[in-house]
Amino acid sequence: MRLKKGDLFILIVIVLALISYFGIKTIYKDIENKAVVIYVDGIEYDRIYLNSIKEEQLIHIDLKNEKFIDINVSNDGVYVSDVICPDRICVKTGFINKVGQSIVCLPNKVQIYIEGGMRADVDGVSY
Repeated sequence: MRLKKGDLFILIVIVLALISYFGIKTIYKDIENKAVVIYVDGIEYDRIYLNSIKEEQLIHIDLKNEKFIDINVSNDGVYVSDVICPDRICVKTGFINKVGQSIVCLPNKVQIYIEGGMRADVDGVSY
């Protein structure tokens, strides 16, 4: 089977569209106004703007009753690497990097979420 001129043209257009889409996504990361906000016991503990981070930071928070939580923040997002609590759901939540996403550790009363100037993605059900 041989490609015709029209098939080749469509293939080139698709390849160029994919290259430009991923190129633009790579060049223009949406970290300008994003901030990681950490609350402990309902009080704001820290606010870190993602565009000000040069390398990954480890935030170690000592909690009551000899408990702790380790939070890793980079310019790409945030995740909980270690915590002392029974279920460790906050560690299982994984990496978050979009406005509106959050990580919550209920036993330790820690909330981590990303806020920013962009609107959060809304799906059809919650709209």
